[in-house]
Amino acid sequence: MAAMGKQRTRGFTLVELMIVVAIIGVLASVAIPSFLNYQLTSKRAEAFANLASLAKAQKAFYAEFNTYVSVPSEPSGVLGLPPTTIKRDKASIDVAFQAVGWQPEGDVFFDYDTVTWGSPQAATCTCVGPCFTAAAYGNLDGDATMSVLLVAHPDAAGGFCETSLAGNQTPPINAGGRVFDQVARVPAADDF
Repeated sequence: MAAMGKQRTRGFTLVELMIVVAIIGVLASVAIPSFLNYQLTSKRAEAFANLASLAKAQKAFYAEFNTYVSVPSEPSGVLGLPPTTIKRDKASIDVAFQAVGWQPEGDVFFDYDTVTWGSPQAATCTCVGPCFTAAAYGNLDGDATMSVLLVAHPDAAGGFCETSLAGNQTPPINAGGRVFDQVARVPAADDF
C-alpha cells in the first residue's frame, strides 16, 4: 500500500514538442515571404500615387502654358545608386518640379523624372507634338534590376517618348495597345 502514494506527472514528450516546432517552421516559411512581398507592394504604391499626381500637374501646366516641363531624375539625379530600401529626403524633388507645381507627399523610395518632346533625356520620341512620359525608378528589393513605373501622355497622333534611364523604357503594351494616361509597371523591369 505504500507504493500508491507516488503518482507520475504527465507532460509533453520530445516527439510532441518536435512536431509543434516543425509545424511552426512550416507556417513561418510561408508567412515571412508573403509578408515581405506585401511590404514591397505597399512601398511601390508610393510610385503609383506620385506618378498619377505628377501627370495631373503636367496636364494642368500644359493647359496654362501650352508646354510640358522636362525634369531630370530626382532626388539622386543619377540612377544606379544603392538600393532604395530607405526613404530619402524629397527636398530636391520639390525644387526640381517646382515649375510644374508638383510635390510628393513625404519622403520617397523612388526617383522621378519627366521626359518631354525635344528634351535631352528622351531616348526616342515618336511625338510630332507635345507629349510627356513621367517615370519612377526604384530598387526596393536590393537586387541588380531597377523597378520602373511609367505614365505616358501621347501626342494627338499617338506618339510617345521613351525614357533614357534604366534602359530605354517604353509604355507597356496591354491587350494589343500601349497603356497611355495611366500609371503602369514596365514588365521588362524588376517586379519591385
